[in-house]
Amino acid sequence: MKHNNQKKSKHYILWIAVFIIYLYLLTKLILFKGSPVDFGIVKDRLMAFLQQPDLVHTRTVNLTPFQEISRDWNSLSLHRPGTAIHLVGNILAFIPLGLFIPVLTGNKLFSGVKVLLLSLLLSLGYEVTQLVTGMGIFDVDDLMLNTLGGLIGYIIFTMVIGLKKVLVGGESRVTTKKLNSKESHV
Repeated sequence: MKHNNQKKSKHYILWIAVFIIYLYLLTKLILFKGSPVDFGIVKDRLMAFLQQPDLVHTRTVNLTPFQEISRDWNSLSLHRPGTAIHLVGNILAFIPLGLFIPVLTGNKLFSGVKVLLLSLLLSLGYEVTQLVTGMGIFDVDDLMLNTLGGLIGYIIFTMVIGLKKVLVGGESRVTTKKLNSKESHV
């Protein structure tokens, strides 16, 4: 029993380490646009914003739902792959979050609604950081696409768990027991 708990503990620590790496890479992608991560830049820009909060009026924002999504969708073509990357990339970037949350918290604690809310909150954190630091554009469409990605990740998680129960435990064992008990009555 002790060996089994140690094994679970090591797996949990590994999951946490991978989750931290994921958050680092997500931050590098969203805030630093793939450049090296330098939180000193975030701090400096945040301090500049705190000294001149009216700078927020100079930032580009999109508060109209589906505006950028529609624009990107209508301009999809082989000649402009960036539009597809924007649409799909925002979703793909948050799919792992929908997988990590139930794994790290124990899947009984989190429903799809909670994963959806946490995905929205993390995305909102990135969007607000972009707004106040000027390191990107605050875009409500990004919020929607990122949140959708987290929800898709959670759906994938529940499908994998359901499939695992069917293949390893759950129904397959019940079916075997029922077949064995019918054979003994014959």
